[in-house]
Amino acid sequence: MKLNRRASSLLVVIAFLQAGLAQGGVSADEAAQLGTSLTAFGAEKAGNASGTIPAYSGGLPTNTTPPGFKPGSGRWTNPFPDEKPLFTVNAENLERYRDALSETGKEMFKRYPNYRMDVYPSHRSVAYPTWVLENTRKNATSARLIKDGVALDGAYGGIPFPIPKTGNEVLWNHLLINTGVAYDAYATLWSVDGSGRSVKWAGHFTFQNSYYDPASSAEEHKKNGSLYHQHVYNWSVPAGSSGFAVLDTQTLDPTVEPRRIWDYDPATRRVREVTGLPPDLGLGSLGSLVTFDQDNLFTGPLDQFDFKLLGKREMLIPYNTHALFFETPAERILTPGHLNPDFVRWEWHRVWVVEATIRPGKKNQHHKKVFYLDEDWSGAGMSDEYDAAGKLVRGLFRPGMPLYDVQVQIPRCYWVYDLEKNMYALDQHFGDPGLSFQPRQQALPKLNLKPDALARRGVF
Repeated sequence: MKLNRRASSLLVVIAFLQAGLAQGGVSADEAAQLGTSLTAFGAEKAGNASGTIPAYSGGLPTNTTPPGFKPGSGRWTNPFPDEKPLFTVNAENLERYRDALSETGKEMFKRYPNYRMDVYPSHRSVAYPTWVLENTRKNATSARLIKDGVALDGAYGGIPFPIPKTGNEVLWNHLLINTGVAYDAYATLWSVDGSGRSVKWAGHFTFQNSYYDPASSAEEHKKNGSLYHQHVYNWSVPAGSSGFAVLDTQTLDPTVEPRRIWDYDPATRRVREVTGLPPDLGLGSLGSLVTFDQDNLFTGPLDQFDFKLLGKREMLIPYNTHALFFETPAERILTPGHLNPDFVRWEWHRVWVVEATIRPGKKNQHHKKVFYLDEDWSGAGMSDEYDAAGKLVRGLFRPGMPLYDVQVQIPRCYWVYDLEKNMYALDQHFGDPGLSFQPRQQALPKLNLKPDALARRGVF
């Protein structure tokens, strides 16, 4: 079949435009930096010039056994129990460290005279299984953004973009940190009002990360729907929510299979799919102090914002906070105004900085977000959240907390300060009796993560 000159030119233009929609995949020469000047997962291997950030030396080994740690117990003790703070950031010396703080961090010093940040020696404690590092190396040249950066293709079982070039690539790396194959957990969540009164939420959480499964493959993953997030919540506290259950799923291509949520209401004994939920809807389980898209710093979707990569900064971020989340009762942590500084550990780390601005025609109560995300892809980082008038209204903090014996990062442990309501919330605390986090080495039975299973899982 012959095409005329005009038709041929049109096909060339279409091909060019389609190519522009797919981004990512560095050259083989760039990928060769992995394991040399860069770590196998893409961070700078060297420490910084001042010595506050160490060189990467492999992270914590699987035989790490700090005092009190019992493998299989569902709790991880502080891997550096004998360390003392190197210095403290307070109102008196704030100017010296201003560039190392998020905007929310600076605001906390203005509001609370007793707020402080105890800074400890920095440890790049993240470690990865060999198979994850091998997949990360493959992803470096094969992973690509499609559909204007909203969807991901060509990646499996590792950091998708170890050498990121765009804000979208950094956010996809954050969405796909290695939290393991699956887990079961029983945790508490808290909201604290301006008077210091706390409200406790608690439940059983089950998570399946189909993207990270050494028993599967990229081909199997795509055939099974490209899921990377299957999360079941089963509430037991407070009384008004007892028995309520939710299934939340997300895929690598939300344009084909968008985020889907089902819930089970014990009052009606019915399972229903909840559709049309806006990304900025408040999460009732955290007093509506966190929105759907703020959960875990950011859970998407990526079509709401334009993400601009601003580069890297050396900043103070919460890190190695095992004592806060696993060893300390909630009553000692939840002080008026902010978390008790005695139990929050801060360290120097390099972070990727990404600015997100609302896209024309999109609606979200937060019109700008600035993310600060750990270069070692521990999930650690911070965010500043701004309203339509450009006012800073919220700030989130997610610590790096590697589970050293199983080489995964614990998901969904973070806190948020609402600067308008003078309230804060803490997500997934394990420091009180009866609470635990249990990682699994094998995928969960598929029937456990189906909408029909919510009714029987919602019964305690």
